[in-house]
Amino acid sequence: MIGLLIHDVRFSLRMLAKSPLFSGAAIATLALGIGLNSATFSAVHGLLIRPPGGVSNPDELVQVYRKWPGLDYGASSIPHYRDVRDRGGEAFESTAAWTSAPVALSVDGRNERIMGVLASANLFQTLGVEPEIGRVFIPGEEDRDPGAHPVAVLGHSFWRTRFGADLSILGRELTLNGRSFEVVGVAPPEFKGPMPAVDIPIYVPIMMQREVMPGKDLLENRDQSPMVVVARLRPDRTAVQAEAVMDSLLAELLAEFPDAYRGQLGTTLITLSEAGLHPSFRHGALGLGAVLMGVVTLLLAIACLNVANLFLARAGERRREMGIRLSLGAGRRSILRQLLTESLLFSLLAGALGVGLAHAVTTALAAIELPVDGPFAFGIGVDATVLLFTLAVSVLAGLVFGLAPALQAAGTDLIASMKRGSDGGVAQRRTGRALVVFQVALSLVLLVGSGLFVRALGAATELDPGLAEPSQLVMASLDPGLQGYGPARTQDFYDRLIAKLESRSDVVAAALTNSVPLGFHLLSQEVEIPGHTFAEGERSKLYYAAVSEGYFDTAGIELLAGRTFARTDDAAGPPVLVNRRFADRFWPDGPALGSVVRTAGRDRRVIGIVETGKYRSLGEDPTEYFYLPRRELSPASATLLVRTLAGPAAVFAGVRASVRSLDPEIPLFDVRTVEDHLGLALLPARIGGAVLGLFGLLGLVLAGLGIYGVMAYAVVRRRREIGVRVALGAGRGQVIGLVLGDGLRLVAIGVGIGLVGAAAAARLVRGMLYTVHPVDPIVFGAVSAALVAFAALAVYLPARRAAAADPIRALSAD
Repeated sequence: MIGLLIHDVRFSLRMLAKSPLFSGAAIATLALGIGLNSATFSAVHGLLIRPPGGVSNPDELVQVYRKWPGLDYGASSIPHYRDVRDRGGEAFESTAAWTSAPVALSVDGRNERIMGVLASANLFQTLGVEPEIGRVFIPGEEDRDPGAHPVAVLGHSFWRTRFGADLSILGRELTLNGRSFEVVGVAPPEFKGPMPAVDIPIYVPIMMQREVMPGKDLLENRDQSPMVVVARLRPDRTAVQAEAVMDSLLAELLAEFPDAYRGQLGTTLITLSEAGLHPSFRHGALGLGAVLMGVVTLLLAIACLNVANLFLARAGERRREMGIRLSLGAGRRSILRQLLTESLLFSLLAGALGVGLAHAVTTALAAIELPVDGPFAFGIGVDATVLLFTLAVSVLAGLVFGLAPALQAAGTDLIASMKRGSDGGVAQRRTGRALVVFQVALSLVLLVGSGLFVRALGAATELDPGLAEPSQLVMASLDPGLQGYGPARTQDFYDRLIAKLESRSDVVAAALTNSVPLGFHLLSQEVEIPGHTFAEGERSKLYYAAVSEGYFDTAGIELLAGRTFARTDDAAGPPVLVNRRFADRFWPDGPALGSVVRTAGRDRRVIGIVETGKYRSLGEDPTEYFYLPRRELSPASATLLVRTLAGPAAVFAGVRASVRSLDPEIPLFDVRTVEDHLGLALLPARIGGAVLGLFGLLGLVLAGLGIYGVMAYAVVRRRREIGVRVALGAGRGQVIGLVLGDGLRLVAIGVGIGLVGAAAAARLVRGMLYTVHPVDPIVFGAVSAALVAFAALAVYLPARRAAAADPIRALSAD
């Protein structure tokens, strides 16, 4: 058997070398389809499926979330984490917790803000991560003596890039938020952190929470829940059984701390690979990943149909060869095996080239820098899993495009093949025409999908985000609290900063907020509305922002009724502003102004109503939103908004200079125009539109080439018939019309089938299309017309060649 296989491979290599043009076209076409499939799979696998690198036995790890009305994946407080750790031993072998925490780092006179992780002492042990050098945290740094454990573990990339992989880093003092921390260890290179796509630079223990998060005391606070709990299941427990244990624990905690747990619906366990950046993002991300994989699969199918037609045409040319082999005693099974070996060899060579293409694409993707501050590291590339996927796709593609031509050739009629020479017969012509129909149909589905996403991108850019002229708005974030500022000193700093900026001739207005619309960090608060009873499952935790006076004028948010905040609005008389959707929901029949909203521990009077904007995503339905005065809450961190009529560059420099003049130790971050910030909300649509547009163009080209190849071969096959028609007086236009009519009939059938398939496929992605209808007549009509026009060109070229052929040569052809 091995000897036969070696013989078949050698023969296939000789056939490949014998027809280099044919071989090159087939391999290049397949390599494009296979390479794009591998690159897309690498991105989807690396960002959505693969667990964080460097973690031991990730299938045993789960993240533990608390479920509330309207919130399926709630985080945990530090006391709740300790309860799960200490009382959940029946379900978990070990339990740890972590949360991201920005810190101000000062080293060698250089000040910067970096993203750190506040971690339980056993985080590394629970994840199964050993340090590269030094040690990780020890139990006392989690449970005893708050503020007495100023130690840190560095991420490997941060150690390498910031400190040159200096081995003497152990024992060195770094200044975080004005306090010295001793470096005790460095994480291994494969471990980037507890979540994918983020490369954490520094870890500090939970007992240093107050120093890392100035102004917050979370160690014994059950009402604040910033922690992500991760646990390793016991070998004899499943996730479902562990959830049951957590529900029993919840019942105990509800009895002990009724105020902290009232309303909690249960506990949800998610495996580490399923959690990703956050489970709430997973559905949308998986949807986009599924769309991209579906598109490249369609592209590969079109490529396979293209190559199948090439092989089918070559099978017609090799019918005499097959007849001779049959006459010499070769069995049909051996011919079928030989031809399938050839197609598999082609596909494997294409797969090897596809790996190179996938490597180039993933390298380019990994080098992309998102327009947002953060230690992002997209772990995508060609690894063993991607290579196995590529091998499987290559083998499958070889079988798909090689089976029909091989069956046709193996079924050759011995006598007919010797009589008709290279004519493939009726069965081959029917197979070739059927492949053209399917190729057109698949191309239309691909093109319609691409057109819908491109049109959705256009629709998304036209949506009103609720902020006027975002190109004239500059934003910059800062946090004086990281430098030890108290509430009074923080407010004084911000007042002086706003005054400095508004004194500039290039600044129209300036204001502060702690939550920018369409950002990553939305804030929410429980609200109570006197006279309104929330139904079971109705969301009572609504989004809000704490803003300074002048915010609405600066942001360009329309005031519909009442007034906005003034400097006198503070804790002595706490007001609230609501958006139109908030007012319509809770006071549909009565005036909202003067009504009471109970939130953040106070009864507040509605003093104004503003227009509803976009807060989570551009495609969201109108969402309730309310605003509280910053002077009452005094959060240390803030995002500065500056409206200008000048160029952003000058204002950026002015903002930096103003902050430095007040305190050179305070670093700025996320400095950009609001237009660039809003562009992040459009990023998925832009990626989808650009990628699908490119794939659609490639599909159109492949379809055109496939139709051209089939029609060109059909013209060659019919050259005697065409010669007879010309000899009998058929004109050039008649010959062109004959060939065009034959080809366009196939195109029309394919378009009809494709329209049905495209309508069905479009309804599956309706949630990603913003305001575009899934069966948009403009897209369907334009795409159909473009495909027919392109196909007509592909048919016309061989038709024109046929009309120009010499009838004498055609009649004398073999």
